[in-house]
Amino acid sequence: MDLNKIPIFSVMTERLNWLGQRQAVLAQNIANANTPGYKPQDLKQPDFKSMVSQSQSGSGIGLARTQAGHIGGGKAGGTGNHKVIETDGQETTPTGNAVILEEQLMKTSETRMDYAATLNLYRKHVNMIKTAIGTGR
Repeated sequence: MDLNKIPIFSVMTERLNWLGQRQAVLAQNIANANTPGYKPQDLKQPDFKSMVSQSQSGSGIGLARTQAGHIGGGKAGGTGNHKVIETDGQETTPTGNAVILEEQLMKTSETRMDYAATLNLYRKHVNMIKTAIGTGR
């Protein structure tokens, strides 16, 4: 059974991928905290509206069609393309570096907590499916 064919799992997988990529970008910001002229970056937060609009083109979250009279949907899951954006640094050092370590550490902590919450939700859904088919706890 491929769990990525179930829309909720494909959305959670996409969220976990986004969070992993964001953590890598934030780690790069921290690593370049003393690099002259470095501007911090972040990943563009995916929004629900763009996911739904992508479903019309067949690359976003689709609507479940359980009866013939329902509106058809596209395929589930995102594209995996996340846009890296330059963040606005409120402080800049004399060398032109705009990385604020405290801000980056707060973002990495937030990302770690979101990752843990999404992973926990994923596990709960897997356990629910196992229970439904009789192989659960």
